[in-house]
Amino acid sequence: MPELKKHKKNEIPNEEPTAMTEEAKPAEEHLPEKSEKKAPSKFSRFLRMVGVGILLVTLGAAALFLAVYIPQTDDLKAQIKAAQTEVNAAKAEVTTANTEIGGLKAVEAKLTQAKSDLVTLQGKLDKVSAQKSVYQIQSNVNTARIALLQTPKDSARAAQSLGYIIQNLGTLEVPAFPDITKNLGTRLTDINTTITTDPTKALSDLEALFNDLVLLADNIK
Repeated sequence: MPELKKHKKNEIPNEEPTAMTEEAKPAEEHLPEKSEKKAPSKFSRFLRMVGVGILLVTLGAAALFLAVYIPQTDDLKAQIKAAQTEVNAAKAEVTTANTEIGGLKAVEAKLTQAKSDLVTLQGKLDKVSAQKSVYQIQSNVNTARIALLQTPKDSARAAQSLGYIIQNLGTLEVPAFPDITKNLGTRLTDINTTITTDPTKALSDLEALFNDLVLLADNIK
């Protein structure tokens, strides 16, 4: 009986792999391995960083708003309130001023009307004054006529009446007839001369003068 060879400890016999062993290797390569956690991709990390950045910006903006904008807003509100108070006061002053202006306009209108009335009244007064002077002249002319119609003729009285007329000519003002005083003065001087030299002619001239004064008084109205 042949003697068996002893193998060294831990020595694997050099055996040729069997077909079974060769075929088993591919099977072992395809065995499912334990799944490992995949590392986050670069895009995921980028998104996470962007989110963190946005959060930080938002927090910074909120802090800035709380620290800066809210006090400024409160200050602006206070300024707006003060400005509104000033606007209301200004409106009240404008209303008061408009009321006063309305009153002043009413007074101004009354003053304008008063001035117009004064001009009208002054015109009427001038006419009345002129008529009064004309009537006084007519009265003295009639007195002179009566003196010359008497028998015997009272030439002295007639001359005296003409002297009064000449004196009253200084008060006669007729705007429509600016030369009336000069014309009457010339005629009265001529009549005063003929009273003693030609009483008949003087009487005729006095009658013509009286008729002209009647027409003058009518035109002054």
